[in-house]
Parts: sequence; C-alpha cells; structure tokens
Amino acid sequence: MFYFCPREESSMQKFVKELSLAVLLVSCMISFQQCGDDALNPEQDFVSGTITFKNTNLLTTGGYYGVSVYSDAANPFSQNPLAIDSVDISISGNTATAYYKISGLASADYYIGAVWIRSSDNCVRGVLGTYGCDTLYNCTSSIKVTVPTAAGTGNLNFSCWTDTLRRLYSPPSCP
Repeated sequence: MFYFCPREESSMQKFVKELSLAVLLVSCMISFQQCGDDALNPEQDFVSGTITFKNTNLLTTGGYYGVSVYSDAANPFSQNPLAIDSVDISISGNTATAYYKISGLASADYYIGAVWIRSSDNCVRGVLGTYGCDTLYNCTSSIKVTVPTAAGTGNLNFSCWTDTLRRLYSPPSCP
C-alpha cells in the first residue's frame, strides 16, 4: 500500500506564503480606501472654452474683446457681470478664435458672454455672443452653467459677432 505523507514546509516557504498574504491584504485595503476618495475627482470652480468670432474684422482701437460671467437672473445680460477677463485672439485663415478660462467662481448658476470692453473705463459696451446662443439665428435664450461640477465646466464653446453694432445685449453700466 502507498501512503502519501505531506512534507513539512520549509521556513522559507512559510515566510514567502505569509509575506504574499500580507501584501495582498495591504493592497486590498489601499484599493478600498481610494474608492471613496473625492481627491481623485475634485469639484471644479471654473468655466472655460473657445469663442469663435463670426469674421476677422476685429476692432483694435478704443477697447478690447473679453469674456464675462453673469449671475442667474430672468435677464442675466441686462445686469453688470460678476467677472470679466480679456481674451487673446488668434487668427488662422479666415477664422478668429479665443480661448478663455475664468477660475475661482462660487457655487452657483451662471451665464457666459463674449463682450467688447471700452479701454478708457473698462466698461462693457455690449454682449456680442453668449454660450448656447447661435448669433446667426438671433436666439432668444442662452444656456445656464452650474459651477462647480466634478467634471469641470470646460468646452463651453460659442460664437460671437466682432461688430459692436450687432451686439445682443447692452449692459446698463456704460453711459
């Protein structure tokens, strides 16, 4: 008759087994801790995107183009903006574009507009386009943006006019 007698593990084999088990347990604990960690996808407090101008006939004297953020209201663009920033315009062929990013916004709903700002007093002379409103079709509403979001509020791209006479709105602050 044949009997199988299990051989005793050597101390080295025992150590390797115990070490493997310990590494596996620590790896599992780290993985479970990271599942609920909001630092992996923190909320974002900015709006950003690209403004595409309808042509390249840009006004270069007396002011500059910018982007502005307005608080949520029935007529958001009839009030003064909460934040304004100038934009650097790039021209490629017959297309003028400008990237924008405004950070540090409080938790709220906002509207975004492309504006012309008078240099002498930094007054917004007109809203030339808004996010969610195609200026070619004389839209009647814009899209509200909620800040913050875990995904961020980037790629808020829209078009605007270059001619201030074609402005969509005239904020009340400029005489």
